[in-house]
Amino acid sequence: MKHTFEYLFESTGDLLYRVRMYDRDSIHREEIMQLDETHSMIGNTKWMAESDLLREHAAWKLVRMKQRLLTLLENLLYTA
Repeated sequence: MKHTFEYLFESTGDLLYRVRMYDRDSIHREEIMQLDETHSMIGNTKWMAESDLLREHAAWKLVRMKQRLLTLLENLLYTA
């Protein structure tokens, strides 16, 4: 589970970076900043607690973030 969580965390971070790069006109700037803050917060706490319950909750949060980031990226690329 830990390896899967780390992969999910890294891939969400990569997707977040790509969304920031494609949002040239800062259309979704506030939402991207909130997602970035949440991602950073998860990154700062993921090693502090070895709780499976905490890791599961963070993983679900990352999955939802990833879905939203994909939607944002699709919208940004469609309008480009």
